[in-house]
Amino acid sequence: MRYNILLLCLLAGILTLKAETKASIKNVWIETNVEKNDQPGLAIHFDFDLSGAKDKLIGCQTMFFSRPGGWALRDKNNKYRLSPSLNYVAAFDYFRAKTNDQKIENMSIFIPAEELHLNYGHRYRIYVQLSIYSDPGKNGEFLAESDYLPVIIDMTNPNTIKSQPDYSGSVTVAEAEEAAKKRRNGEVATARPVVTKDPNNPNAAAPDEPRTTWSSKKIKRVSIDPATFWQKEEVDSASLPKVYIE
Repeated sequence: MRYNILLLCLLAGILTLKAETKASIKNVWIETNVEKNDQPGLAIHFDFDLSGAKDKLIGCQTMFFSRPGGWALRDKNNKYRLSPSLNYVAAFDYFRAKTNDQKIENMSIFIPAEELHLNYGHRYRIYVQLSIYSDPGKNGEFLAESDYLPVIIDMTNPNTIKSQPDYSGSVTVAEAEEAAKKRRNGEVATARPVVTKDPNNPNAAAPDEPRTTWSSKKIKRVSIDPATFWQKEEVDSASLPKVYIE
């Protein structure tokens, strides 16, 4: 009997050690025109639940895309970078979980707008995605990822970089994968309109609502805007939307 009790205790200990770490993202939103250390930028806010995470380092990572599911913006100065070997623009925050089960509310990650490395002279529509990891690094474990959230970056004034809400709605990972599948099959993806009018304030005046251009016509190969990571490469612009919206 004593040995049975000991065996049960050992098994319980092993199961506890192997408790799976999980994360569930509840909400993600973007705050525009934020200033931090005299730098204009944007803050990505989020709520999520954690389980099985006690004493683990939790990494929260935001990446920035010119379209959902691909074309991550490239870092040019090693300041906001995914990793030493991957020069994609990214911003991070970390914390050590104190208990197994935690509800994280209104955590935020800031990035200066100029660190997106977009060219002056245009307004850009980009997408932001949040990912959460346990013990991030070479042996880290992926826990969760958000939808792709749109936001407008206004680079038309070289003296003032502005960020602007886009209320056209987020794009799910499944929608992004389906759009990529269609493109591989030669189908033309349909762009969503850029909506800059707050649906919670319908009486507010709305500025012009430019649309992202998507071309299905075969045209001469030209270099696309350097905001994408194909800078200095010749690509078929008929298969690629412009990154900027006007």
